[in-house]
Amino acid sequence: MSFMVRCYDRIMSLPAEFPINAVIDRAQLRDGRSRFEQIVAAIITDRGAQLPDPRTADNFFSQVGPISSDESRLDVDLKHTFEDVHVVAVPGFLTECVAFLADCLTDGLAHIEQFGATTSIAPIAGRGGCRENAKRLRDHLDALPNHKRLILLAMSKGAADTLEMLALYSDSAQRIDAIVSLVGCVCGSPLHGLAPDWLKWLERVLPLPTCARFGGDAVDSLSPHTRETFLKTFTMPEGPKVYSLGAAVGAEEMSNGIMPSYRALCRFDPLNDGQMLLRDQVLPGATILGVLNCDHIATAMPFNRNSGFLSRFVTKYFLNRNAFPREVLVEAIVRQVQEDLAPRESC
Repeated sequence: MSFMVRCYDRIMSLPAEFPINAVIDRAQLRDGRSRFEQIVAAIITDRGAQLPDPRTADNFFSQVGPISSDESRLDVDLKHTFEDVHVVAVPGFLTECVAFLADCLTDGLAHIEQFGATTSIAPIAGRGGCRENAKRLRDHLDALPNHKRLILLAMSKGAADTLEMLALYSDSAQRIDAIVSLVGCVCGSPLHGLAPDWLKWLERVLPLPTCARFGGDAVDSLSPHTRETFLKTFTMPEGPKVYSLGAAVGAEEMSNGIMPSYRALCRFDPLNDGQMLLRDQVLPGATILGVLNCDHIATAMPFNRNSGFLSRFVTKYFLNRNAFPREVLVEAIVRQVQEDLAPRESC
């Protein structure tokens, strides 16, 4: 199967209105939002109403800056299956600690398995630093079969862990076909400096039966200073295609439990998802696929799909905006990567 695309595909530059942290080279970024929105719209039109938490295509994304249209593309192929794909979710900060209530992208991963994909969730330490998790991720990838295309979906701090793995274990890039950051903690979060000392103390020493303590390493890894210092000497390896999906939403779509951090971040920039500024969510050299119209946790953590009492309580009172069509999201990501990896017709 091949896709007919324009010869100058993926060379559309990112508009100046789209905010980017200064440590990321804007000239190396690409604007892929037009095509990705087409893919999402095609999935929603075909079967979105039958999937959980349905949304219209217009309500799926937040629009940030102008988007260059790309009308010469062919229609989206929704018949292509995923037997040649293995998708690895790379969880974020504290995900391991709450995995009994919601784990990273389990709903979206289950959905793409229906199309033949194999999937896994990397055993990332919820309170571990980037160096610890880089080794865990490398070991997980080494254990996977070599005959499938490997796509990493790195959520929040999982993006920082992934970059650390690429820096420490350069051969790991040879195994990976695509890296997609989802609300990635690429440049750190200002919340690191705003968190009260007692919260940082709890992160370091609070006993949690489902995740080990690492002396505050995870919080230190989220520091803007730590992440920006890392990025200044980091070069994205050649080989994997690199994408970023951000999120930014207004107060009316922000969950109650995230509202205080959202308001704190608004002092820096209203374009945030309650945990990260949009400008800090973009990987070096990435094609930007879009800005999701939901808060940080709703992008990947399906608390609202758990029918247990505790999850229902959390969803009702704290994460009351947790609903999002993650099945559509993950399928669209895989279809985008498949399309980009397919042979191009000559121009």
